Amino acid sequence: MNISITLIIPIYNVEKYLNQCLDSIVEQTVPFDEVILINDGSTDQSLSICESYILRFKYFKLITQENKGQSAARNTGVCHAEGEYIMFLDSDDYLRPDTVMCLKRELLKSRQDAVYFDAAVQCEDGFSVREDVYDRSSICADGIEMNGWEFFVKSYPKKYVVSACMAVYRKRVIKDAVILFPEGVYYEDNYFSFAFMIQAQSVTHISKKLYQRRIRQDSIVTGAYSEKKFIDYIKVILLIWKEASIVIGGISLEQKMTLLRFISDHCSCAFDNFQLCMNRGIVLGDEAKDAFFKMFKEYETLTNLYDLDGRLENLALINQISMNLQRAALCYPENRSRGEKKRKRLAEEQKQLYKILLLELPLNKKAYKIGIYGMGSHTAGLLAIFESIVGEIACNLFFLDSYQESGIYRGKKVIHYKQIDGSFDMIIISSFLYEQEMIRNIRKVDKKIAIHTFYKTVKEDVFGGYENFLPWDVTGCKK
Repeated sequence: MNISITLIIPIYNVEKYLNQCLDSIVEQTVPFDEVILINDGSTDQSLSICESYILRFKYFKLITQENKGQSAARNTGVCHAEGEYIMFLDSDDYLRPDTVMCLKRELLKSRQDAVYFDAAVQCEDGFSVREDVYDRSSICADGIEMNGWEFFVKSYPKKYVVSACMAVYRKRVIKDAVILFPEGVYYEDNYFSFAFMIQAQSVTHISKKLYQRRIRQDSIVTGAYSEKKFIDYIKVILLIWKEASIVIGGISLEQKMTLLRFISDHCSCAFDNFQLCMNRGIVLGDEAKDAFFKMFKEYETLTNLYDLDGRLENLALINQISMNLQRAALCYPENRSRGEKKRKRLAEEQKQLYKILLLELPLNKKAYKIGIYGMGSHTAGLLAIFESIVGEIACNLFFLDSYQESGIYRGKKVIHYKQIDGSFDMIIISSFLYEQEMIRNIRKVDKKIAIHTFYKTVKEDVFGGYENFLPWDVTGCKK
C-alpha cells in the first residue's frame, strides 16, 4: 500500500502497560512505516523496554528528552515524522491488529486529510464509563467524504470526540496550518482535534473500534481536579475560540450555530468547574480569577458576532447564552452592568419565542380536558413558563404516568397512560428524552387522540432547567 503512516507514542513511566502497547504495534497485519517513541524523561523501566524494541524492529525510532509533558513529546514526534500521515497512541492504550490495514485501505480511496475511527473502552480500578463514549457509528457518516466542518456538525455534541488518538492525519495539513499541541497544559487534545478538523478539506469516518482505550486510576484524565486544571481548561478554550473567530466568516449558517453551541458549552462547563472548585474547597488565586473574567469578556465578544434572529429552532441556544451571561453577572456583581442590554434583549427574545411555542396550547381554556404525560422537571418547566407568559392553567388537567396507577400531583389527578380515553381533547408531551417512547405508549392505547409535542422545530430541551431563567427581571438576570 503506497501510503506511509508514522505512529507517535509519548512515554512516561508506564512500564506496567508499555509491552502490551508496543506488542499491539508489531503484531499489525500490515505494519506501520515508522514508529517514533518519545521517552519523556521516564524514571522507571520504560526506557529499557523501548530500547529492547528498537533493537528488534528497524522501523522503530527512539527519542529521549527531559520530562516536558505529553504535548511537547507529541510535538517532538511530529517534527521528526517522515510519513505522509501521522497517528498518535497513548502508551497505556493499544491497537487492534488490523488498524493499519483498515486505515490504509480507506486512505487509498482518495487520500483524505483524515480518517476518523472509534474506540473500545477497557475500565480498571473500579472506573465505569458508557461503552459507546467513543463510538461515532450513529452519525451515519461511514465512508462519506466531507470537509472537517461538515463532520463537526454531524458529530457535535453527542458524538464529538476530543481525543487526538482516534484518527489518522495528513501531516501536510498539520505543518501548513502550524497545528501544535499547546504545551504545559491539560486538555491539549481539545485544541488539536478542533484546530485540525476545521482545516481539513476531506475527511471520512469508519465505524471500527480500532483503538483500545484504557481508563485507569491516576491517569491524566482521571486524576484529581485542581486549580491548574481549572486555569488550563480556560486557556485551551480561549485558544479554540481564537481559531473559531478567524474562520467564522467563511462557514454556513448551520455551522455557525453549531459553533456557537460549542462555544457556549465551553462557557457553561467553565462555570460548572468554578462551582466544582467552590464545592471542593479548591482556592482560586488571582491567575484563575483573571482567566475566568477574561473568558467572560471573550464570550460576550464572540456571541455578538452571531445573529440568532429570534428563530424558534434557536430557543435552547438562546436559553444557554442567557444563562451564561446571567452567571457571569452573578459571579462578578461589580461588573453586572456589562452586557446588561444584551441580557435584556435575550430575555425578551426568550419570552416571545415561548409565546410562539405555547400560545396554541388550550391549557387556559376551561372547556378542555388535557393530559400532560410525565411529572418531571420538563412538565414543571412547561407549566411554570406557561403561567408566567400566557396565564393561569384553567383546563380540566390530568397527569399521565407510565407506572403509577393513581395519585395527586400539583392538586390534579394522576392516572396511568393506559387509562386515557376519547374524552381527552389533547395529550401534551414535554419530555425531550422520552418523547418518542411516550408517543408509542399512547398510540398503543388510542391511535387518534391529538398529541402535542415540541421537538420537531426545537431540536433541544427547552423546559429543563427553567428555574435558571424564570422569573425574568429588567436586566435578564434572575430575581
